[in-house]
Amino acid sequence: MKKRNVIILVVMLIVGFASITSTLVIRGNLNIGYNENFSSSIVYTRAELPNGEVEINQNEKNIDFTTEKLENVNQTTILEFDVTNKSRNYDANVTINCGLKEDFKSFSEYLDITMSLESPFELISSETKTGYLTIKLKKAYNEEMETRIEMSCELVTEPLERETLGDEYVLVYEDPILNGADPVVKENLVPVTIADNGEVTYANTQKKWYSYENKEWANAVILVENPSQEYVKGDVIQESDIESYFVWIPRYKYQIFDEGNYTTYIESKPTESIAKEIQIEFETNEVEASIGSTKGEWLTHPAFTNFDVNGIWVGKFETGYKGATTKEEAQVNEENPNKIIIKPNTYSWRNSTVSNIFKTAYNYNRELDSHMMKNTEWGAVAYLSHSKYGINTEVRINNNSNYLTGYAATDGTDQSSSLGTYGTTSDITRPYNTETGYKASTTGNITGIYDMSGGAWEYVAGYMPGSNDQSGFTLTELTTYSTYLDFYPANATVTSYNGRLLGDATGEMGPFYFYADKDNNKRYHNNWYGDRSHFVDSTYPWFHRGGSYMSGVLDGQFFFNGYTGGVYTNEGSRFVLTPKI
Repeated sequence: MKKRNVIILVVMLIVGFASITSTLVIRGNLNIGYNENFSSSIVYTRAELPNGEVEINQNEKNIDFTTEKLENVNQTTILEFDVTNKSRNYDANVTINCGLKEDFKSFSEYLDITMSLESPFELISSETKTGYLTIKLKKAYNEEMETRIEMSCELVTEPLERETLGDEYVLVYEDPILNGADPVVKENLVPVTIADNGEVTYANTQKKWYSYENKEWANAVILVENPSQEYVKGDVIQESDIESYFVWIPRYKYQIFDEGNYTTYIESKPTESIAKEIQIEFETNEVEASIGSTKGEWLTHPAFTNFDVNGIWVGKFETGYKGATTKEEAQVNEENPNKIIIKPNTYSWRNSTVSNIFKTAYNYNRELDSHMMKNTEWGAVAYLSHSKYGINTEVRINNNSNYLTGYAATDGTDQSSSLGTYGTTSDITRPYNTETGYKASTTGNITGIYDMSGGAWEYVAGYMPGSNDQSGFTLTELTTYSTYLDFYPANATVTSYNGRLLGDATGEMGPFYFYADKDNNKRYHNNWYGDRSHFVDSTYPWFHRGGSYMSGVLDGQFFFNGYTGGVYTNEGSRFVLTPKI
């Protein structure tokens, strides 16, 4: 590596001013040259095998690892690693040399070793690149004794000059599958991991703390105003110090699976469901948004383009009421951000007008752009839940009749009717941090979003002009807050499914059916899971989603119905944050 130095000797610089008698004299040497410590700036920052993390040695230049046992032809193991340029002064040409630690030449006939990063490659200042070393057994190994093979991957670097100072290096984990749409953690949000038992830990964001490919969604919390202690990375956070939980929904485009242009229904019950895996690709707002409108085309979900963000933080649970010790105490019609909690096992805040819900959500945290969940934002969560990154089926109902958040119906409870089995005892309903509870999550594990089926009906910010609007909004306010509302056609009827907004998980869930449930009452249903599917109309102009704890087969993340926007003891809500980078 060539070392160059430039030494400029400044003997004297005298600056004089006509009307001032003093002069400025600067003496000294200006030494410009190659930083001796550059070689320590290009390092491995992460390494993982399928069975867990791999330790990187002290100077961060080598990864030594032992593969898992390869015993079947074509069996592979993959080392995934990140290499980072921490220098602000230099870009770099990087070469990675991987090889067996011992001279096992004979193994070349058994092992096929490939590297995804073609050396040398350029690594600009503060950049991190991810590489994959794949080792495949290409021929059966017939020795009787197990042979251990160790490998080493070494970094060799060469500096490249820059004309400008690079960004300061800050190591933050990024999920490769998200293509840059990683969580925006700022202001009062604390990134966390949640153990299966519900224990919350302040996440080390330099390490993998979420993985959407593995259905492990990113979580964050907002702490109470005066927590019991100051928390740092790695600390377990006391539940009493948490005010609200949120889950990150990364920006994505989806392949339109149904245009939703339905204006009528079929008077029979379908013989089979057409529910399908929704195709999703993550992206950032630096990529031109897809604007498809017909089946098979791609559409960047409007929940993200509306605010031009790389994702949204969604309340992990239905919004609760601080201090409520009974379901009745959580029935309060007021605008009061100070009473908001979003936590498991709390009483859902209900019996409030849409206007009071909306203004409470809007003023909860303006720095994080908090607001009442829009109908399209509900759709964004519902679609992600039904992709390979989510539970990819219908989430289980929260059948807790006390309106406690995060619960799930136990296996074997009958939910086949429009009046399902509900209650409060552990044989009927179980909390979020149990094997049963996970089934009511959008991921099928504790990292997802709860209460999207059952619990309380959830008003969302989606409406049509109607004569029976009891929301409490004035026409002026509806205009003022228009960015935070989804608007639907003024002439919509209960079956105007073609009035849908693509992405809102209403019309696209067709075709629709009109048939009697077990109680002999006829209702409108979608084809996916038979969830109730009533569009807004002039009598019921505000959408509500998810269903209630007692509605059994009608409930689900694809349930939609209209209501007045007024106060009802079974109507709750959900909050969303849309912070920008």
